Amino acid sequence: MKQVVLREGKAILEEVPVPVAEPGRVLVRTSHSVLSAGTERAALHSGADAATLLGQATDPGKIRRALEVLRDEGPGGVLARLRARGEAEPVAPGYSASGVVQGVGRGVSDLPPGSRVACAGAGYASHAEWIAVPRNLVAPVPDDVALEEAAFGTLGAIALQGVRRSAVQVGECAVVLGLGLIGTLGAQILRAAGARVLAFDTDPTRAARGRALGFEAYDLAARDPRQEVPRATGGLLADAVLIFAASHGSEVVNLAMRLCRRKGKLVVIGDVGLDLDRSLLYEKELDFLISTSYGPGRYDPLYEEKGIDYPAAYVRWTENRNLSAFLGLIAARRVDVRPLIDRVFALQEAPAAYEAIDREGPEGRPLGVLLRYPAAPESPGLPADVTPPNGPRRGTTAGAPGARPSGAPGTADHPAASAPEFDPLPAGTHEIGLGLCGAGAFVKSVHLPELRKMKRFALRAVATASPLNARETARRFGISKVSTGLAEILDDPSVDLVLIGTRHHLHAGQAEAALRAGKHVFLEKPLCLVEEEVAPLLLEARRRRRLLAVGFNRRYSPLALRAREVLRRLPGPALALYRVNAGRLPAGHWTQDRSQGGGRVLGECCHFLDLLLALVGAPISAIEARALPTDGATVVASDSFAALLSFADGSRATLLYTGLGDPGLAKERLEIFKG
Repeated sequence: MKQVVLREGKAILEEVPVPVAEPGRVLVRTSHSVLSAGTERAALHSGADAATLLGQATDPGKIRRALEVLRDEGPGGVLARLRARGEAEPVAPGYSASGVVQGVGRGVSDLPPGSRVACAGAGYASHAEWIAVPRNLVAPVPDDVALEEAAFGTLGAIALQGVRRSAVQVGECAVVLGLGLIGTLGAQILRAAGARVLAFDTDPTRAARGRALGFEAYDLAARDPRQEVPRATGGLLADAVLIFAASHGSEVVNLAMRLCRRKGKLVVIGDVGLDLDRSLLYEKELDFLISTSYGPGRYDPLYEEKGIDYPAAYVRWTENRNLSAFLGLIAARRVDVRPLIDRVFALQEAPAAYEAIDREGPEGRPLGVLLRYPAAPESPGLPADVTPPNGPRRGTTAGAPGARPSGAPGTADHPAASAPEFDPLPAGTHEIGLGLCGAGAFVKSVHLPELRKMKRFALRAVATASPLNARETARRFGISKVSTGLAEILDDPSVDLVLIGTRHHLHAGQAEAALRAGKHVFLEKPLCLVEEEVAPLLLEARRRRRLLAVGFNRRYSPLALRAREVLRRLPGPALALYRVNAGRLPAGHWTQDRSQGGGRVLGECCHFLDLLLALVGAPISAIEARALPTDGATVVASDSFAALLSFADGSRATLLYTGLGDPGLAKERLEIFKG
């Protein structure tokens, strides 16, 4: 499919794979999408003006790390890492679109194929022929609303949320500053709510368009709002001022305070400076309000990504309900978006569309620009959702606290007690074809540069949930096959080994699917998130005689190998102290999410347990652990703890892991006493 990409300040069309209808998402064949001039121009220029990696390298920790790489890997290693990380990532623009549902993922039952929908969300409702959007960011389009009109849904929801924050009532006076696309929609919504609207903009053509739509709109050069608003309100001033303008300075927000009556409301929707004149704010006792995008639910991963809705009795207007309400205003002809459409470009003309919004013409920049997409086919032939039908297995282990149930790793009856046999590839006679599932920052900056240097590996295929990330990874590392689903990699006979680098909750299901397909598997840690997932994976690896390797890397470092050699020559048990200064991660980071990342103990501490097991050379017989109490601020999700490990040979180890340390302190220190 075709997708618009912003690369180094230019809009281009890229050929990328069609996304998959993952659980909780709706797969849509796009009909129209809106180029919002302000947002799109900002994205365009941010790519052109981005500083280079070397220009940004002012952080002492990063400089120290660069010197370590220079010492250990030489200039070539530094250059390789700079290339891997420093190349500007392209941007997939777009956040307001409409189209027709072609398929849904598990958990979505109310939008059958053929439904006309409006779609929202940066990173989801992109300028692409196909988009996969979470259910809470999709709303059905009323029958009497054209898809061209529905494409404005997200912009309308932003404007509507700003109006809701103002709480303007019938008969009150609302001042709108800024008549861009969202400001003009906001003015129409205010008028539909029964308010008197006074709108101002620096562009005379936008003010004229506002008057044509039926509200009082003025050119700032011709009418001074400090005189016009008192005149129109009989000296009372505005009950609410809504700022839709964008400005680096704070003049707009301070003007807005002057236009507000005492105890009035000031609502900021646009991106403006906030160096407030406190005397004005204080003397008038103004309510200063920020409007966050489309409404409640925005930036909440539980709502947007996991589809957990807020109950309407307690949160009446979520971003999804705002989206639906705006479409209802269009259907009732209380808001008219058609006069806002200045240009319509076919998708293949997208570069020209960006030129149009970026250049000042004789009549100013166009306000509303639409991209029009080819009609959706009736039988699209969708890529398969390869997540296991019942989802990843989950469960809890029964047993007394501190006990290790029968069959647990490190006990004699566990299948991992002896190394599984597998069918290796003939040494020196076969090139190892590698398929990559998941391409995050670690995979792209560490695994792929190393694999590319190894002559025996051939990078055959890459699959990621993001079509653009899949295409970019393939382009950067010379990979020929690109997809958004694991199935295409598993069906490829040229792929011998699958490297899985996705989020932790997907590991077990994807690894098992790859083993069933007869592939060898290298799985980034952790192996899985619950113990019940271990045995089926090892069983499948044995049954298929395939290698299942987990990315525990500490035990393979030269220092660890030398330590292991020395320790094995010494008599008696060992006593170890392992301190890990892990660095702080916010509570909202995906690794702290127990359902996706499993928390840092499962997500990262497995590295350090594995190293201790390798050095001691005996299984763990007991564990005692205590975490600092979580306070929601500095101590997050029990990520600072001390654990005492007892080993079957009498050895003991203390593992101290914390997210509280200064980043200037080295990450790991291990002391071992023996003999």
